[in-house]
Amino acid sequence: MTTSGTISTTVFNSGKLIDRAFGRGQLPPQKITPEYIAIAQDLLYLALSTLASKGIALWAQQKVILPLYDATQDVLAPLGTVDILNANLRSVTQLQLPAPNIVYTSSVGGTAANAFDNNLNTACTQTAPNGYIQVQFPAVGQPVVFGILPNASATWNIAIQTSTDGVTFTTVYSNPALATVAGQWFWTDVEGIPESGVLYVRLQASGGTTLNVTEFVTGAAPQEIPIAKINRDDYSNLPNKWFTGRPLQFWYNKSIPQPTLTLWPSPQLQFTFSQIVMYVQRYIQDVGTLTQTIEVPQRWFLAILTRLAKDLMSMIPEIAKSMSDGDKAALLQEDKDRWAEAWASETDGSPIMMRPNIRAYTR
Repeated sequence: MTTSGTISTTVFNSGKLIDRAFGRGQLPPQKITPEYIAIAQDLLYLALSTLASKGIALWAQQKVILPLYDATQDVLAPLGTVDILNANLRSVTQLQLPAPNIVYTSSVGGTAANAFDNNLNTACTQTAPNGYIQVQFPAVGQPVVFGILPNASATWNIAIQTSTDGVTFTTVYSNPALATVAGQWFWTDVEGIPESGVLYVRLQASGGTTLNVTEFVTGAAPQEIPIAKINRDDYSNLPNKWFTGRPLQFWYNKSIPQPTLTLWPSPQLQFTFSQIVMYVQRYIQDVGTLTQTIEVPQRWFLAILTRLAKDLMSMIPEIAKSMSDGDKAALLQEDKDRWAEAWASETDGSPIMMRPNIRAYTR
């Protein structure tokens, strides 16, 4: 038996999907106008958007790290967030803090220690591009969480590198187009730090980037504590909404264009170096161009194609005229069946735990 020998390599882009949907609606290719294609792209975008109303698409979940700021209650969720599935308050052990035998280096000017002192009023401002800011620990550590608080707004080309000897450095994170905003944290997790640890961590600039850094945090041993989602009634009944402390709970406000987490208590200054780590449900990526693929797994392609064909039948009179009543009924039934099949497959196979939590709630 001869097979292709490949799996999931067939390209089924948006153009092909739209073309097949018109075919399912019995519209000849010569009658597919640019206007019809534009309508199909709009309907495809709307169909993908409504997936979030039906359930949680497993591929449209992502981990998000949000920064905290002193006495700031409202934290913006990323654009496109539908719901918060889990939220934890994370704290880390900062390896870069001043200690005996710790060494700070700035390769092209500036005061290197200013980037590692937990003082938000000082900064290491380098005097030339493509330099680095480096910390040498007194003993090996295993930093897995890194935070950068820029002192300037720009687009940076940076890399985070580690070393055990100060000679050979390994890049553990890189971003050639990091959009920095002065005073706004950027946090990232990394993998691949050896269990034996490293002695050096370096923030390396390239591509003409001149570093201007308020803080560069190298965090180890992250600890996460769940914070609770509360409803609007519970939040509105809090007597002191501006109380500061360790955030324990949040009200999730589904505002547009970006939803907001309103924390309580508001973060104290010490929690500026902590983060909110969330797993969120988000919308499917935009449709894009006809040469790009839509962001759905291949098991969903036929369901999306059928849904688009059904929507086109409702939107474009010429398609409806070309189909008999029997064909229309068959397409409506097929759409229903394909949709049910696709959602039935949307499970990760993990065990289900039921935790009854019956209580009074008013909206």
